Amino acid sequence: MREHSYSRYVCEQTYCIRAQHEYTRVEKMFEILISNLQIIAPTVWGGFALYGAWYFTRAKRLSPLTKTEAKQLWTIHKQDSGCKAQKWRQVKRGKLTVGFECECGYKHVQKRPLVTHAPTSLETPEVSPFDRLHTTHKTA
Repeated sequence: MREHSYSRYVCEQTYCIRAQHEYTRVEKMFEILISNLQIIAPTVWGGFALYGAWYFTRAKRLSPLTKTEAKQLWTIHKQDSGCKAQKWRQVKRGKLTVGFECECGYKHVQKRPLVTHAPTSLETPEVSPFDRLHTTHKTA
């Protein structure tokens, strides 16, 4: 019975030592992290910036086509590649046609970037009074 209580005492002591050892280990890891924060923070922000740039420039989604557009694209494929195939089939996602597949194995799926903003000019060009007086006006 004494032997059992002694082993229990030893286990409790080693558990305390282990817990204390783990605590100091975590504390050291935290100190290392804080001391390298000048390197880690810009690296993380740089990663976010690269992901954002990729997302806005390279990420794409499927764009629907009409059946005539798909057939025209297939005709262009035949002319450009010298394809001898006679049949094609529509590639559909749900109810929408998003591309075509040729008998030769060529597959075209229409994709476009997630963010597509064409630059627009809201400003009207300013015309000086001198230019307004010296222009020729066509009358119908």
